[in-house]
Amino acid sequence: MNTYDPDTLLEFSANLIEAMGSPREDALIVARHLVEAQLAGHDSHGVIRLPQYHSHVREGKVKPGARVEIVRESPTTALLDGHYTWGQVTAMKAIELGIAKAEENGIAALSLRNCYHVGRVGVYPLAAAERGLIAQVHCNGHGVCRVAPWGGTEPRLATNPIAIAIPTRGEPLLVDITTSVVAEGKVRVSRNANREIPDGWVLDSEGRPTTNPADLYEGGSLLPLGGREGHKGYGLSIIVDLLGGALSGAGCGTMTEEVGNGLFIQLTDPACFCAREEFLDHVERFTEYLKSSPLKEGVEEILLPGEPEQRTAALRRKQGLEIDDGTWGQLLELAKGLGVEAPGDS
Repeated sequence: MNTYDPDTLLEFSANLIEAMGSPREDALIVARHLVEAQLAGHDSHGVIRLPQYHSHVREGKVKPGARVEIVRESPTTALLDGHYTWGQVTAMKAIELGIAKAEENGIAALSLRNCYHVGRVGVYPLAAAERGLIAQVHCNGHGVCRVAPWGGTEPRLATNPIAIAIPTRGEPLLVDITTSVVAEGKVRVSRNANREIPDGWVLDSEGRPTTNPADLYEGGSLLPLGGREGHKGYGLSIIVDLLGGALSGAGCGTMTEEVGNGLFIQLTDPACFCAREEFLDHVERFTEYLKSSPLKEGVEEILLPGEPEQRTAALRRKQGLEIDDGTWGQLLELAKGLGVEAPGDS
């Protein structure tokens, strides 16, 4: 296990992405998203993705430097086509456009198609909540799927995350969850670190429970969110797939061969419905009420959605980011192939 300064890792990641053929500005956007995901404790959406991104560039699944197009637009809506540039670039353009529309008109809805992997979905509604807006993002995955329908064994859905952010007088509340029992990237992290995964995450190609992360990538499948009540996560996943994929025209599940994400974004200004300070009062009183609940034995504190990530980020900024040997080895190999100097090489 190696530990690296976040700024060093950001520069290294941006250099790798630029060497893949990306404009420097776009490379920095993508690298920042990866490192910030790692800071928040979501290593599954961090620099572990860079070798995968490079493979997809070589295969033509992502087109660095392509320009995002606004296909259709009204004062409160927009349809964007990413033309398979970096998903983080497309999604940030969409959320910035949505913020401007919601600030002017009170509400906004946007749909994205031809969008490569957007990374950690929670960062997008968080950006809007930091501007005082309520935001939700539904993100489907299409072309490559890892989740079997409830009762099935063949993957036909993606992990299809939902992220919702609520503004407060402090840090926004953020719910950022997959509709599968776990994000695919967390299985990838375990595979790279040669660790078993918990029972109840994955079925092998024969539909049998397994704790071997490699089984997911050999015809296995993730289970829907909910464990024994997995029909609930399955139902949510269908809705996300349709909102993100059907509405945008991106496509749903494995019914399309193109690999990427389809997004549906909704932004709301609370002031459309009540005075902003009144809304924030309600949020503050309710969250304080939740945190003041009597605690179960062994529990030190009730946390709100988003607090674990905020605390992890603060700690990791001080202590640095740990990268397992398997992932770091992949990054060094990638750097060598691209002619990029790795930290510690000089």
